[in-house]
Amino acid sequence: MKIPWNIFFHLLLSLLVPLALTLVAWFFRDILIPSNVLLIYLLGVFFVAIQFGLFSSVLASLISAAAFAFFFAPPIFSLKIADFDNLMGLVIMLIVGTVTSKLTENLRVKSKLIENKERKASALYGLSKALAESRSEKEIIHVAVHHIYAEFKSLNTFLFPDRQRLVHYPDESPLNISLQTVDLNVANWVFQHGQMAGKDTDNLPNESCVYIPLNCSLGTIGVLAMNPIELVEEQQQFLETFVTQIIHALERAKLAEQAKEATLKMQTEALRNSLLSSISHDLRTPLATIIGAATTLETDAERLTENNRKKLANAIAEEAQRISDLTTKILEMAKLETGEVVLNKEWYAPEEIIGSALRCLDKKLKYRQINLHIAQDLALIHVDAVLLQQVIVNLLDNADKYSPVEQPIDIFVEPNTSNLTISIADRGLGISENLLEKIFDKFFQIHTESAQSGVGLGLSICRAIVEAHGGEIHALLREGGGLEMKFNLPVLEKPPVMDLEENGLTL
Repeated sequence: MKIPWNIFFHLLLSLLVPLALTLVAWFFRDILIPSNVLLIYLLGVFFVAIQFGLFSSVLASLISAAAFAFFFAPPIFSLKIADFDNLMGLVIMLIVGTVTSKLTENLRVKSKLIENKERKASALYGLSKALAESRSEKEIIHVAVHHIYAEFKSLNTFLFPDRQRLVHYPDESPLNISLQTVDLNVANWVFQHGQMAGKDTDNLPNESCVYIPLNCSLGTIGVLAMNPIELVEEQQQFLETFVTQIIHALERAKLAEQAKEATLKMQTEALRNSLLSSISHDLRTPLATIIGAATTLETDAERLTENNRKKLANAIAEEAQRISDLTTKILEMAKLETGEVVLNKEWYAPEEIIGSALRCLDKKLKYRQINLHIAQDLALIHVDAVLLQQVIVNLLDNADKYSPVEQPIDIFVEPNTSNLTISIADRGLGISENLLEKIFDKFFQIHTESAQSGVGLGLSICRAIVEAHGGEIHALLREGGGLEMKFNLPVLEKPPVMDLEENGLTL
């Protein structure tokens, strides 16, 4: 039988240490007495016991005893010991060496147990820390696969049910078992029955892999498939602890996902109720006006003067336009939320876009003073002019609604090194500071029952459009009263330079 190299090495050193000590003691034989030599041999036995264990130290003790009897106990070069004191010293050395070796071996075993426990505690801490930092099921699986392989040197993978409750693979990893190794039929059986199966288990022991169900309070949420490994009972318990930690993390992720879905449903329901409430309120007033004016035209047409008929027709047209604007805003917000709007960016002069927005509101702002503060020689900006014009229209419309007609509206356009800032400021009552960000929320209205109130989507649309351009929009309180709506547009590109020669032009 071939002796393992580490055992052979220990036996060799158990022989060499006493021989080396014999050589040293022989060199100093003239000044050493036999009891001193025995202490030297005892020191060697201690060293072997500490380094290599009980069996090696006992072997070193026997070799030391033979060397002492042959070289140092009279008569020398004979195993016979004539002096009773030397014989007793040798016996005591053997007893002390054996007892000490046994105690040392016990310490070695306890030390290994402590080191093993520390290593396991460290491994569990590392796993728990990594799992706690993982936020998604995918991250948890990645951590679990790597930690199981690092601790047990076993290729493994986690399998989870799809909508048909058939077990499938998550994303593959270099540490995953190959598809050819895992039997999905066995994995399905384990998932459905919640029992361990595979090699060396009570269920389907002839399989090439081991399948462990991931059972938690939610039921069986998946299956762990591993290459079979030889584990003693203590290691098996440690693997179970490992798997339990992973199951808790997966359960936490699933519960968090369920809570997120429940919250989303609640928010969706609240949003739907808010939408219905806002739309019903904002449609009621214009519809009542339209119905009243139309009824008057129908029943009292003969008694109405031409001027009254025109007023009623204008009222119908204005309220219908209000309903149309409301519908348009809702549709625009829906498109922006779903990402269906694609920016059609071109190079435009900022003052041109502002001028177009003012022309759109020509009727509403004809009695309002507009102060323009636009920097000279503004560079072209790369934007979707239609959407940006909508932002300015919405902000001007708000400023007109919520400020006295005799107060001016100020428009500021200021370029910076990396962005262009556009501000629209009024001299209205303003709002409280804690609502400066809230007003950009969908369906938020400060005065829900006022004549000027809308559906609460205008500023939400503005923020969505500005952010789609990579910018930011904020509300600020003005000194002296009023509100300033300021948004920044990044200027990341230089406008194109027209080549005059290519276009056949000369200066």
